[in-house]
Amino acid sequence: MKPDSLSLADFYRLIPKVELHYHLLGGVRLATMLDLARKYAVPLTERDAKCYYRAHQAETGEAKGGIAALECLYALMREAGDYARVLEEVAEDAHACAVRYLELFWNPSDTVPPTEGVVAALAAAIARVEARYGMRVRLIASINREKTPEDAVAMVREVARLAHPYVIGVGIDYREDKAPIEHFWKAYRLAAEAGLRLTGHCSEFGLHWRNVEAGVELIGLDRVDHGYTIVDNPELAGRYASQGVPFTVVPSNTWYYRQWPDHDEWRRRHPIRAMGQLGLSIVPATDDWHIHATDAANCYRTLVEDFGFDLDSLRAMLEVSVRASWLPEADKARLGDAWLADFDALRARLAFEPDIDEVWRIRYRPGFAGQMGGEA
Repeated sequence: MKPDSLSLADFYRLIPKVELHYHLLGGVRLATMLDLARKYAVPLTERDAKCYYRAHQAETGEAKGGIAALECLYALMREAGDYARVLEEVAEDAHACAVRYLELFWNPSDTVPPTEGVVAALAAAIARVEARYGMRVRLIASINREKTPEDAVAMVREVARLAHPYVIGVGIDYREDKAPIEHFWKAYRLAAEAGLRLTGHCSEFGLHWRNVEAGVELIGLDRVDHGYTIVDNPELAGRYASQGVPFTVVPSNTWYYRQWPDHDEWRRRHPIRAMGQLGLSIVPATDDWHIHATDAANCYRTLVEDFGFDLDSLRAMLEVSVRASWLPEADKARLGDAWLADFDALRARLAFEPDIDEVWRIRYRPGFAGQMGGEA
């Protein structure tokens, strides 16, 4: 064994990561939720708070779900400084998992404090994070699709008016079944006209692949968040694979856990495996760290140990993640090359590579032939 050898657990934790699908409030620690409730004298017992967190739901016997957690937290966070606190805690946790670049969603139409103050507080926190950790964080203003398209337009106009350089894109989230992305075309058009990048949650809860197609073809998304049912249309998936349309994918997605509570069935049937086999540009993501009891290291462990992707696949995903990011184009090749070199150096220190049955192994190679630093 090499004197400085790494275990696989250390490797998953230490490899450089680009995280493009992370909801800021999904990273609120349980202790922070309780502290915010005390701060504002909101009646919230520890037991009730734990119901929002997957790690504690077996203990409480009640699961309230990620969207309910976000709704609770937006009501709790009543000062702009609360957002700064959460961002710095999120960054501390991400840094511990070697996240080098992080794009965070938040919903401006849901915050109690005015958007301008929240953005200023988040921007100040981002500057402190970069000075402390050398990690770059940027923001995505996300449409709450459970509100009206007119609310979305108002939110985008406000974000465009502020024109803060740390707010680099617009997304959409919350329950999709009654609010397909095309209902929000006007907000997205305004965002594009303001120079903001576009992403959107599509086909997340087992919903039809048409939602992905509408997002890409009608809205002009730069990225798709989730998009799992694209695998039900291999022809469309093949076209998007060759075009390099990025999909941020979340192994810890709650809907699939509920679909297949048997672990072996879940790992066999999870669409992320099929997305990899189809050559789609997949970006590993975590969505809601503390709410979903996961982190970036666990995300990559799951890809290997549950879904069968080999380490060459993880390296390819890092390259895809850099290309799919909204880093300045001038930074992509430089940072991407450095992070890939770090990945290779850490891999060389492994005591052993993961043992994956050949029948199960996925040798993922994205269908897109672009080079590092190309258009996202």
